[in-house]
Amino acid sequence: MYREYRESGKTSTLRHRCGRKKIMQERDQRRLRRIIKRDRRATLPQIAADFNAGPSTSVSVQTIQRNIIDMGFRSRRPTRVPLMTARY
Repeated sequence: MYREYRESGKTSTLRHRCGRKKIMQERDQRRLRRIIKRDRRATLPQIAADFNAGPSTSVSVQTIQRNIIDMGFRSRRPTRVPLMTARY
């Protein structure tokens, strides 16, 4: 490894990663993030339909869901609390 670094200045090999390539690139993820932020109450099939209407390759609902979770979006429901009264 040290000899390779001295000769070429690199420590990594040019070997490709194993496994299937990702179907959604960084640009697609940015577009998906914009679609989600535009309508936070949209359902997953609605988001997938909006995404697939664009120029990129069409992807399944499961792929959209996996990428949404990886981006850190979570679904939450508001907590039910008693209403404020004049006394409080």
